[in-house]
Amino acid sequence: MAIPKLGELKKLPQVETAPSEAAPAATTGGGAIAFVALALIAVALLLGAGYNAVRWAMIETTTTTESHLQEVEESYAQVEPASVVLDFEDMEVRSLDLVSPYTYHAVVTEKARWGWNAVITAGLALGCGIAAFGAASLGRKD
Repeated sequence: MAIPKLGELKKLPQVETAPSEAAPAATTGGGAIAFVALALIAVALLLGAGYNAVRWAMIETTTTTESHLQEVEESYAQVEPASVVLDFEDMEVRSLDLVSPYTYHAVVTEKARWGWNAVITAGLALGCGIAAFGAASLGRKD
């Protein structure tokens, strides 16, 4: 079988395409731009999720409500009964409402906030990543 050389192929007459055949649509690159933008957003969100997760892991919560109540019971067992009576009379005079939460409760709440921020940010990163791959595959025809 004879295979023509490239120079010979260029000399052959060109055949016009029939007007009934539609020319393939040119890709505009919008899918690629959307992919790059969404992928960059996903990467930034993943970095934020990592930061939030590290902050969550670094906060130590050793005191819980149960351990705090146990410490209070142990401290009342060690004091004299007259002191407990004075504390009770003081409670009747003053309001029992706390101005601010206990320190251990504020730490637990802060840790929970960092954890939820990490989960939400990771979820948004996953959503942007899926949208980026969806945008990249929209314009492809195989």
